[in-house]
This record gives sequence, C-alpha cells and structure tokens, in this order.
Amino acid sequence: MTEKQQKGFVSVVHELQEIIMDNHLSPGDKLPSERYLSEKLNISRSSVREALRAMELIGIISTKRGEGTFLSNMDDHQLFELIGSYLISSDKQINEITEFKKVIEHHLTETGSDNFIMTRVGNLLRHYERAFNEQEDTDV
Repeated sequence: MTEKQQKGFVSVVHELQEIIMDNHLSPGDKLPSERYLSEKLNISRSSVREALRAMELIGIISTKRGEGTFLSNMDDHQLFELIGSYLISSDKQINEITEFKKVIEHHLTETGSDNFIMTRVGNLLRHYERAFNEQEDTDV
C-alpha cells in the first residue's frame, strides 16, 4: 500500500469513526455511501471501497448489496476469539482473565451500574476465555 493509499484508508476510517460518534450510531444503523465519503474526503471511490472492505473484514461494518453499509455489533464477532487464541497461551493467563472478568461482573452487579465500557470489556474477556477453552479442547 502506497503512502497516498494509506492516507486515504486512514482518512476513511477516521471519518467513519467521527460520523459514528457524532451521530451516536448503534449496530444496525446505516453509514454514509461510498460516493459521500469519496466526495467529502476528496479521494477515489476505490480507496473508500478498499477501506470499507478492510473494516468489514474485521467486523466493524457489514455491507448489504443494494442496501448500503451498516455498523456491526462487534461484541459477538469471531475476530475476538481468533485474536484470543493467539494471545492466550497458558492456564495462568486464562486464570487472570477469569479473575478480572469476575471483578468486572461483581462491580456491575454490586453497583447496579450499566457501565457500557465495563460491559463490553466483560464480553471481550468472555470471548477470550471461550477461545482458550476451545483451543484446549482441540489439543486434547
């Protein structure tokens, strides 16, 4: 990827992130079209398309032919389990994750909090825990 292409890619990612934050978009909400992003960022539609494909690959967005591009629910994306299977390689690490997950769950239960970040971190830890357990099952 050339430096110019990389700048285009990064600008698309940043612009979408800004749109998502500014408009308080949730999973399932529609994102701007390729044409809009291309014109706003003054880059080619192929650069926009390439950035959108990369974002789709990692689960940030989904594209429905003829309907548009939508924000995905990342909490259940397999990417977390895939990453987890590479990051977590010992029983000690899984025990630390389990312990940390319990601390978060305890806090959320005790305070009755609906802390969005803590809930998402807890979900992420469950994915990592599941990935490690599945990895162990295939090793046996």
